[in-house]
Amino acid sequence: MEQIFVSRGGVVRGRWREAFPGARVVASMDGEASLPDARSCILWLDVSLLEEPERVASLRQAVTHGYRVVVMTPSPEEANAFRALSLGAVGYCHLEAAPEQLREIATVVEHGGIWMLPELVKRLMGLSLRVVPTPAPERPELDSLTARELMVARLVAQGESNREIAEALEITERTVKAHLTAIFEKLQVRDRVQLALAMNNIKTPASVH
Repeated sequence: MEQIFVSRGGVVRGRWREAFPGARVVASMDGEASLPDARSCILWLDVSLLEEPERVASLRQAVTHGYRVVVMTPSPEEANAFRALSLGAVGYCHLEAAPEQLREIATVVEHGGIWMLPELVKRLMGLSLRVVPTPAPERPELDSLTARELMVARLVAQGESNREIAEALEITERTVKAHLTAIFEKLQVRDRVQLALAMNNIKTPASVH
């Protein structure tokens, strides 16, 4: 899987090279003909480029053509995270993310998941519940969940970590992970971020396309 970083002026950061020695750095996504097939790469986009309307249009076009885009920012915050997701991004992380975290993000995205900082997911879910009260999700698949699985799913939707869920339900983290595996399969979501968004009636990029 090729990693392509889109940064202002084509500037490359050492952490990117350390994470992906073969990564390519470009100054824009314009001219998709120069990019590899959408199925064979991940685009990492400097959020500062989204200050320009034409760059936003390029991002929308890239997403429409199936490219997986991770937005990188020096200051992760709820508003920009919502915007990134609404534009079709499948990842949102710190511009100075450690190499091991960049590789983790690439693995999640490559397998069809969505990646965001855990603490930001928690704030996002809390914000969505405060600002946009949502009714219980109308998902027939929820009927297939056991009572305990539904409790776990609801806690994930509130942004709780595996440790916090384990403490709240007085079970082990290993049991929480087992419940999540079953929940992902039954609800046909790929990761806890998609689960949280689905439980809060927020469309994921995958559900939009």
